Amino acid sequence: MEERKKAIWGAVVGIQLIYAGYFLLTKIAFDVGMNTFVFVFYRQFAATLFLAPFAFSLQR
Repeated sequence: MEERKKAIWGAVVGIQLIYAGYFLLTKIAFDVGMNTFVFVFYRQFAATLFLAPFAFSLQR
């Protein structure tokens, strides 16, 4: 049970670190002057590239 609890806490901390990194990246991009629509396009494109292999492999 202890290992499971550690894994859950590790996942929670990992997700929070990813969210914080994304927030910093967003802040830097907008401070530099990036257009919000361009940023959203790049974000969605990156998500598509990341998730597409999983979608195709799980579909088979």
